[in-house]
Formats: sequence, structure tokens, C-alpha cells
Amino acid sequence: MKRSLREEIVQQIKKLNFDEKRAIETAIHHQLFQQTFWQEAKVIGITHSTDLEWDTNTIIQRAWQENKIIVLPKSNQQLKKLSFYQINHLSELEKGYANILEPKETSQETVMNKCIDLLIVPGLMFDLDGYRLGFGGGFYDRYLIEQDHRATTVSLASEFQLVEKLPRDDYDIPVDYIITNNSCLATI
Repeated sequence: MKRSLREEIVQQIKKLNFDEKRAIETAIHHQLFQQTFWQEAKVIGITHSTDLEWDTNTIIQRAWQENKIIVLPKSNQQLKKLSFYQINHLSELEKGYANILEPKETSQETVMNKCIDLLIVPGLMFDLDGYRLGFGGGFYDRYLIEQDHRATTVSLASEFQLVEKLPRDDYDIPVDYIITNNSCLATI
């Protein structure tokens, strides 16, 4: 069931032309930047977006303009775990798991999870209770379950990515908010 849902939503995203995708992203960014949890966040955890996701480069750039700290995850494929590292420039990234840009191997220390104020969690589909259908790697599910974090969790979605209810597993953890091109849906 989850596989067919993923395939269905991926096809919908791929059908968007450049202007349609850009309009949705601009509206999502506008909604995000208006939220108190964005304005108050000092340290933001975020992934660098792929073609199937809403642009996060604009979010990263805006955060730096506002003197926020940006931390990106590096994945440990064997353990299916994420560790977050601060970056100060996009040149500090390299292709990692699934060709996703991740922090390069550096001498930088990982950022303690409890230091992250806002965590933007990727996904393909979301339900009204904040549960998400991710890309199938399980990295964020494990991170949200196992890590000591106090971050407000947020996902970015177009209205067409929302459904009333998704299939859930025992280990699924909902996000606190879903930012769409039209609204901010609180799930907590």
C-alpha cells in the first residue's frame, strides 16, 4: 500500500511544470516564514531538497540572512541513523545516500539534537494528524523515535499531498505542523 501511494504522489509531483512547482514553493516559503516557530528558531535542521521535494535552498539562504544556524543530516547507511552538522556554505555539501547532498566529512562536531529548535522533516504524503509517508529509508522515523530532541517538527507539502489518513506503523511519529501553500496545519 505505501509503495503504491509513493508511486502515485511521485507521478503527481513530476507532472508539475517549472512555473507550477515554483508557485507552490513560493507560497510554502511565505507560509513558513510567517510562523512564530520559524521566527523564534535559532538552530534549524533541514535536508537539502531533491527534485521530488519542495525547494529548501531558499529556506537555508533565508535562515543565514536572519543569522540562524543551519544543520544538515549526514546519514549512516548501515545503522540507518542521522547525525546533524552545522554548515555555513553550500560548498560544504557532497552527494551522500540516495544522491542527497549531505555535509562533507569534516572535523566539525555533530550538533546535539537537543540544540535543534526547528526540524523540517521531509516526506511525500501527509495526513491530517501529522503522520507522513517518507521516501522509505526510515532515517527520520528512527531519528524521531531514538533521539532526545525538543525541536518543533514541521513538514512542507502542497495541498495535493494531504490525505485524511495514511497507513501507520507502530514506529511512526507525527510532525507538529504541516506547512502547505495555503496554510499552517497544527497537528499537536
